[in-house]
Amino acid sequence: MARRLDQPVWQTLSILRQAERVPSRKTRVHRADAEPLLVRHIVQEVSRRQGDPAALCRGLGFGLCDLERVDFRVSYAQTGRVIQRALQSLDDPALPLRLGSSSSLVSWGLCLVGMMAAANPREALDFAIDFLPPSDRFLHLQKQVAGHEFSALAEPAHEDEPEIGHFLVEHVFAALARVCRYVVAPWYGPQRVELRREIPADTRCHEEAFGCPVHFGCSANRLVYELIDHPIATADAIVARMCRHQLEQRAGAGAPSELEAVIVRALRTDLRSPPSMAEIAATVNISERTLRRRLLLAELSYAALLDQERMRRALALLSGGEAPMARVAEAAGFSDTRSLRRAIKRWTGQTPSQLRRHGD
Repeated sequence: MARRLDQPVWQTLSILRQAERVPSRKTRVHRADAEPLLVRHIVQEVSRRQGDPAALCRGLGFGLCDLERVDFRVSYAQTGRVIQRALQSLDDPALPLRLGSSSSLVSWGLCLVGMMAAANPREALDFAIDFLPPSDRFLHLQKQVAGHEFSALAEPAHEDEPEIGHFLVEHVFAALARVCRYVVAPWYGPQRVELRREIPADTRCHEEAFGCPVHFGCSANRLVYELIDHPIATADAIVARMCRHQLEQRAGAGAPSELEAVIVRALRTDLRSPPSMAEIAATVNISERTLRRRLLLAELSYAALLDQERMRRALALLSGGEAPMARVAEAAGFSDTRSLRRAIKRWTGQTPSQLRRHGD
C-alpha cells in the first residue's frame, strides 16, 4: 500500500487513515470497525457469574488484554461468536435485556453528551438513533415520527443469524431506554415495544426492562416514545452541534478487515522482530496455509502489511522532528539508516530532511 506523495508527513498519515475499500457483504461481517463495548460488557458479566471469560474470545484473534486497548475494534463475526458462547455458557435468555438495562452510561461517550445537550426529548432521541454506540455497526437504525409518537426501528444488518439479531435488538432497545431515563427524567420510558421475534415462555423480563407493554410477532422491531414538551436541564445548543460534528467525522473513517486487524496488532508488538505467519496463524487457531489463502482472497499480503506498519512508525517518529535517524530505523525495523532512507523515498517521494522541514 505504498504511496508516492509530495505532501507533508501529516497529510500522508491523514490520507492513509482515511483510505477505505468498498466491502462486499462477506467482507463487512469481518470488518473490524466497531468499538467492543458489548463484548467488554459480556466478558464482565460472564466473569461476575463465575464463568470463564477467556473462553469467550478463544480462537477469535484477540484476547482479554486487547479489550483494554482504546484503539481496539471488533467485527460483527467476532461479536456474534462471543454472544453465542455467552448464551450457551450462562443459559440466560434474558441476557441482552439485563446487559442493556445495566449498560454503563459513560460508555456512550460523545453520544451521551450530545443527548444531554439536546433541548428536548425529540432532539435527544434523534441524536441517539443517529449515533447509537453499543451496536452501531450491526443494526440498521431508523426513526419515524407520527403525531406525538417517536419510533426507533432496529433491524439486524445480517438476517442469517436470528439468535444474534434478536440479542442485538433487545440489548440496544434496553440500553436506549436506560439512557433516556437518565437524560430526560427517571419517569420517561417507552410507551410500548414491538418485537419481530416469537413470544418467549416468560415475558416478565421484557416488561421489567422496559416498564411498558411488550408485543411479539410484530412486523418490525420498534421502540415507541411519546414526544412531550419537557426541557432537558443540561441543554446546550453549541455543545450539541460540536458533538454531532465530531461524531459525523468519526463515522466517515475507514476500518481494516478483521483479518488485517489481527495481523497488524501482531506486527505492532515489535517491528524489529515481527512474528512469522505461522505464529500469527496460531493465535487464531488456523494453519499458516489457511491464513495465506485468506490473505489472498482479501487481496492482502503479509509483506505489504509489514511495510505499511513500518511506514506508519517511521513517519510518525519523523513528524516529531527530533528522533535521530538511527533510532527511527531501529524502531521501524530497518537494519540501517540507508535502508530507511530508501524506503522513505519510495513511500513519499521525499527525503527525510524534506519531510522534517514540511513538518516544522
